[in-house]
Amino acid sequence: MKLKKSVKKFFKKVQLIILKNMFSRIKDKEENLSSSEYFCLECIYLMNNPTISQFASFMDISSPNATYKVKQLIKKGFITKEKSPTDGREYLLVPTPKFYDFYQNKEDYVLINDLKEQLGKKDAKKIDKIMKILTEQMEA
Repeated sequence: MKLKKSVKKFFKKVQLIILKNMFSRIKDKEENLSSSEYFCLECIYLMNNPTISQFASFMDISSPNATYKVKQLIKKGFITKEKSPTDGREYLLVPTPKFYDFYQNKEDYVLINDLKEQLGKKDAKKIDKIMKILTEQMEA
């Protein structure tokens, strides 16, 4: 029961940090992004170049709604549509350099390096194994 509590607490903390970062990025930048557009942009980035239909399916929204959101993000210069190298009929949603300038994911690596220093190699390997198991469970 103790493990369940600590895992829940960890994931709640991760969610709060993500939301805090999301809103601070929107607030601090002069880009005219709504929170909904930012959320879609973040999902597209984390999905690693999905098609519009994959994006729509993941977000559980209609294809026309997904298409509208994608067009807005393309218009604002945050993503592009590129032909799939494996299927010329499909287009992948790809973040642009403007997105990466806006996103700036520097703090992640500081956290990981600090964790490695505090734990040592042996414990870091255990945590790595646990994170892989958690990731697999989330994908199931």
